[in-house]
Amino acid sequence: MKQILTNFIKFFFGNPIFPTIAVICSVFIVFLTADSTVRPEKKVSNDQYKIAALRYAASAAKTTATTTSTSATTTSVTVTVTETSGFYTASSTASLSQTSTTETAEPPLETEPVEEPADKYAPPVYNYLAAGESPNSGFYQDRLVIIGDSIAYGFNAYGYIPYEHNIAAESLAVWNMGNYTFDLGGGPMGVYDAASYVYSPLYYISIGMNDIYSYTPDDYAWNMRWIAEEILARVPTATIVVGGITPVSEGNYYTDNDVIREFNSSLEWVINDMGSEQVLFFNTHDVLCDQNTMALGWDYAGGDGLHLNSSAYSQILSGLFNYLDTTYAVEQIEAHEETYNR
Repeated sequence: MKQILTNFIKFFFGNPIFPTIAVICSVFIVFLTADSTVRPEKKVSNDQYKIAALRYAASAAKTTATTTSTSATTTSVTVTVTETSGFYTASSTASLSQTSTTETAEPPLETEPVEEPADKYAPPVYNYLAAGESPNSGFYQDRLVIIGDSIAYGFNAYGYIPYEHNIAAESLAVWNMGNYTFDLGGGPMGVYDAASYVYSPLYYISIGMNDIYSYTPDDYAWNMRWIAEEILARVPTATIVVGGITPVSEGNYYTDNDVIREFNSSLEWVINDMGSEQVLFFNTHDVLCDQNTMALGWDYAGGDGLHLNSSAYSQILSGLFNYLDTTYAVEQIEAHEETYNR
């Protein structure tokens, strides 16, 4: 046997063709078997793709707002995935629900008809301190816009008119009113532009305490008439009340009531001379003065003998509303609002 093997080796290696063939065959064997030495690529089952798709669908469903009614059919899918490595074998099971939906549009929501207010010409509702015993007090006070000086400003300061109806400021006078601006919602405006912006059916003008040393009684009165006419030109359907200068306390350092009454007398004559149902004079002085002293009543004084307290404004409004009841103010206000709101 040994001799036979020896002879075969001599024969095989003695012929150069056989070793060459052996080498070639070895190379082919190496290449053919090389893939078996590499770790096989892990294949992903179709079930895993199903799991991923279902997870995505579930996530999208959670983040989408439901606005329609849905009828649903649910199918449960259970997939088991086994992963193998050189060191471990692990199995995981996923249970998912796939929902097929059929959406049907809901009918539009029914809304209740909006009812118009009983008074469609009513002005905006404001909070204020009510005054007056006239049955029309609230009607007047809802619409009342005040124009004037620091005494006129008290109507807003004490809460008898809203801020949106206040065109009055401290130290305002006939001679300097062009220097003042008011922002009632449309930006800073002068007195006349502010009055036009509000476009109220009822204005009350109270200016004069700061003009006593700047004008004669007649000059003052004609300037007040011009102010009323200018507002009427901008709001042609308005009712404008020009109030007299209020009285001061006895012994007041600023002026005396004789001078105030002289100014008021001229003002009353000039305003009444217009013969207008829309521009009226109201004698505020007589509403607040003490009939014995003809000075400012002690229960209306604001502390400095010149300005007024809260009860004084209530008294003025009470007298003003009673006076307006004797005029065509209600009819004119209603006509203004019907025309303006159409």
